[in-house]
Amino acid sequence: MTGQENAGTAGRTRPAPAIVTPLTKVNLALPFSKITVEEPGKDLAELASVVAALAAVMERTMDEPFLPELRKRAEALAARLR
Repeated sequence: MTGQENAGTAGRTRPAPAIVTPLTKVNLALPFSKITVEEPGKDLAELASVVAALAAVMERTMDEPFLPELRKRAEALAARLR
């Protein structure tokens, strides 16, 4: 290295600080005025009906104690979304 290169790098090295404190503050603006609430779509109602039908088939074919409650919940959700 030449003397000029050493002089350029020597000025940039300094010891790390002993104490590091976070000084960064961030302001966050959320676009609440842009959020819209919509009714569930036809696709969601159809999906809920498929899940209810699947739960009914599982209840008939499998012997699991939680399946009747699962079927009832799925049917209630499908009825609410229709």
